[in-house]
Order: sequence, then C-alpha cells, then structure tokens
Amino acid sequence: MDKEHADFAAAVRSCHAKLGLNAIPVQLPIGSANEFHGIVDLIENKAFTFTGKGMEENSQEALIPAEMAEAAAAARARLLEEAATGDEHLMEKFLTTGDLTVEEIRRGLCERVVQCDLAPVFCCSAYHNLGVKEVLDEVVDVLPSPLDVHPQQGESVGNGSGAIECKPEATGPVAATVFKTLAEAHLGELSLIRLWSGHIEPGKELLNTGRARHEKLGALYHLVGKDRSDCRGAAAGDIVAAVKLRETHTGDTLADKSRAVRLAPPDFPAPVVSECIHAKNKADDEKLATGLARLHEEDPTLARHYEESTKETLVQGMGELHLEILVERLRKRFGVDVTLTRPRVPYRETIRGTAQDEYRHKKQSGGRGQFGEVHLRVEPLPRGGKLDFVDEVKGGVIPGQYIPAVEKGVVAGMEKGPIAGYPVVDVRVAVFFGKYHDVDSSEMAFKIAAEICFHQAILKAHPILLEPFDEVTVRVPEEFLGDVMGDLSSRRGKIRGAEADGHHQVIRAEVPMAELYKYATHLRSITQGRGHYAAKFGHYEEIPRELADRVVAAARTDKEVGATHHA
Repeated sequence: MDKEHADFAAAVRSCHAKLGLNAIPVQLPIGSANEFHGIVDLIENKAFTFTGKGMEENSQEALIPAEMAEAAAAARARLLEEAATGDEHLMEKFLTTGDLTVEEIRRGLCERVVQCDLAPVFCCSAYHNLGVKEVLDEVVDVLPSPLDVHPQQGESVGNGSGAIECKPEATGPVAATVFKTLAEAHLGELSLIRLWSGHIEPGKELLNTGRARHEKLGALYHLVGKDRSDCRGAAAGDIVAAVKLRETHTGDTLADKSRAVRLAPPDFPAPVVSECIHAKNKADDEKLATGLARLHEEDPTLARHYEESTKETLVQGMGELHLEILVERLRKRFGVDVTLTRPRVPYRETIRGTAQDEYRHKKQSGGRGQFGEVHLRVEPLPRGGKLDFVDEVKGGVIPGQYIPAVEKGVVAGMEKGPIAGYPVVDVRVAVFFGKYHDVDSSEMAFKIAAEICFHQAILKAHPILLEPFDEVTVRVPEEFLGDVMGDLSSRRGKIRGAEADGHHQVIRAEVPMAELYKYATHLRSITQGRGHYAAKFGHYEEIPRELADRVVAAARTDKEVGATHHA
C-alpha cells in the first residue's frame, strides 16, 4: 500500500477479473501511498493504526474512521455472507441472527479456503513493515493448517493396488514427499521433506517407493530463512530438511515399508526458453555436465537435453533471466564460463519419390583388396515411419552373412543425409541385387558400398527437408487475442482454434520450432506480461522451398568452415 498509485479496490477487482479468484477483503487500508497508516480488520470489526516504521513498527487499536464506516460495514456484511457459505450451521445462524462471532468467521473462511473457492485479501507495506504482523496473524487464524486440508491421496506400490489415503496423523505410517533439493557448502545436499502422515526422527529407515531403495535418515533440520536448527523429530504437517539422502531426489516419495505408497510429485511448469550451452574452455566440459546435473536437481524447472542430430547440449528454463542466473551460478559455484547461443533446428531429410541406384566399392592396394557391390531401391514411408529395410536378394548374389552389413551401411547413411547433413527418416530401403568376390569381399566393403549407394539413390528420389512443428497453447487476456493470433500467423503458425477460459482466451496452434526462438519474451511484450504459453513437439512437415534453400546453404557453409578449422 506504500506505492504511489496504490489502489486497494482496483487490486481486488483485478484479482477477480484477471486471475478469476473469488477475492474477498478481510482488511481495508486506512490511507494509501505516503498516507498509509493503518487497517480496518473486518473480522474483528476494529481499526489498527501504525506508529513507527521498519522493525520499530507497532500497531494500536483505534476507532474506525467516520469516513470509512459505511464502506467497512458493507465489506464486513459481504465477508460474513462468504464465511457462512462454507458451513450449513454457520449459514443457519447467519440467516437467523445476521451475525457471526469472530471465531465462527475465521472457521468459515478457513473452510472456504480448503474448498479452494475463496481467496482472502490483506493489505500491508512490506518495505516499511506496516501491517505485516497483522497479515501473519491472520495467516495463522484464517488459512488452513496441515490438519485442516484434505488428506493426501497416493497409490499403493508392490503387491497391493489402488488408492491410499494418507491422513495427517503422527501415529500413522510415514508418507512424505521430497519437494526441493538445496546445496549447502558445508553439509552437501539438503532434501526438503513435506511429511503428510506419520513421524520421523534421525536414524529412521524408510523406503523410496519410486526407486525401490531403502533410505536411512541422517541429521534432520528445521530451516528458517538462512538459519537452521537441529530437529529431533517431525510429525505429519511438518517440513524438515534431511542431509545426504543417497538414492532420493526431488519428487520422490519416502514411506514406511509396512505401507508402500507413492504420492504424486510436485507439478512443475514446463520450460519455455531454450538455448544451446557450451563451455568457453573445452577442458571444462565435464565440470559443465556436473554443474548442470546439480542445478537441475535443485531446480527441476531448469532442464537440459542433448540433441543427437545437431550434437548440441540445450538448456531450457522459464525465461531469459532464469538462464542468465544459471550462467552466473555455473561460473560462481562450479568455475565454468559458458556461452549461450541460438540452438540449431533439428531438421530431417526424406524423399517424395522412388528411385534406385547401384555402387561398387573396389579397392586394391597390395594384399587382400576390398570388393562389394549393392543395388538399392528407396521409396517414401508415411511420416513417423523412420526406416524399413527389406532384403529382396535372390540367388545368393550377395551372401546372407553380408546383408546385415548392408543394413548397417544404410543406417550409417541415414545419420547424415546427402542434402544438408540432417538425419534421413521415413524411408523404405530394399537391397535387391549385388555382387561379391570370394576373396576380397568383406562386411566393411558392403557397409561402405551401401552407405554411398543409399545417398546416391536418395538424391534421385526427389529429396526434401522436413522441419519440426510444435503444438503450442497460448493463454492471453481477451483484448490481446487478435494481436497474438496475427503474430502466430506471421510465424507460419496454423491456428487450430481458440476457446474462452474466464476472461482469457486459450489459443491452440501448430508453429514451426524455428519460429519460436525467444517467443516467451516476445509474447510477454505484446501482452503487457500477461500472456503465457506452453509448447511440446508435434510432428514434422515439409519446409517451404525458399526456406529449404537457405537451410541447405547454411549447412554447406558450416561444413566448409568446419573443414577449414579441421585443416
């Protein structure tokens, strides 16, 4: 409330309109910006004014300002009605008397929060520490404790099957989730554990139900900010940190052996930004791999992936700032300087027509020579067909022991296609004729012959480039629908539909992966930071001719540059 243009009523309306929350004020501010000096507590129907700032802040009870009496009465009437809605007995009393006690209001609000259909709204100034204590007091009184919420549901592991309810009881079997991992300089890894049922203490042996491994708990700690204190035991509802769990990672479940239950892991959002990462010093590659693995363990929204077709290591995060922080952590904690570059698009090569060719591999250079001749026919398969290798050789013109070598040659040829060096997919290859030599033929000779013959045949069969398309879901406020759809179309996207979700629109589209680089940042800029999107790989489609020519030219330039460096 200390901001220059703070407007409490507008913020509450915004929670309704933009977040879709049933936001109900339980406090009203007295003044705003520099004049913010107190609150009206609608639950207790009292006012509190603040004296001092920072750690010296104190509050004292006061009369509700006369100019706010009407607004406070209306807001309290709304609050009483909402509190009564969650419980039949409270509703009956409210309808009869028109009022509820302070305890009944808090109980009713807590029940509505548990049902996820009410969000209480408070006001304070965190910077000046005005009203913060009052907010925290209401968190204790109004928001549900671990004993109030619905029991956690899990699934049985092992002999039994079906759902298991983990009630928040200290006397029951242990069920706990590791929801975060931290790295401490002197202690090593700390696993943060949320205990849903049962009781744990140092030395207790539990079962990691996802990995079927036993874990013996070492030291346990309570964490408060940067401080930690020893924990001799924890019960259902507690959050504690365990040191050096050998087999347990973020998202795993720890349970008693007597009741092996697996709980759903935390639902982490999918990354939206991807960059290629490489160490500035080639000797740091191993340290980079270690650092990325450790940081992913601490932050599961930070993903890493090795793209085989482009031979690149990719890092993915929730935004550009997220990846900048990653770079800084790698430098400070692991001593690795890295650079981020635009990832290469994993194109694929395939054919539209049918063709055949032949190739004879013959080499004579003293002693035993090399000889192998193969005749191959290639034809297209539907998308997703990858490779179908067929042996049509008759009469033993290629002995059976060399056919696997021919297939290996074709597989090797598919790894780097003849157009731009990208993998070849969706092709049926038939070997139907060939020749061999009793002395000079070998598996290597037929493998080399098959690889070269395969490339020759591909070039005759109307080769084309395929590009990956992502299935994109974009959620934006209604007023930005036209701008976002136009922008997706300009990126060669195909709009598959849009549907309303409250005051938002959810757009579904298929967009080329090449056009989505840094899209998260662009989307935020055209939607005033209110648009979000998720993407997952969809399928491959033929790339337009003019773009294909550019990709091929770039691939040839890269090849020439690589050859120059190698020389």
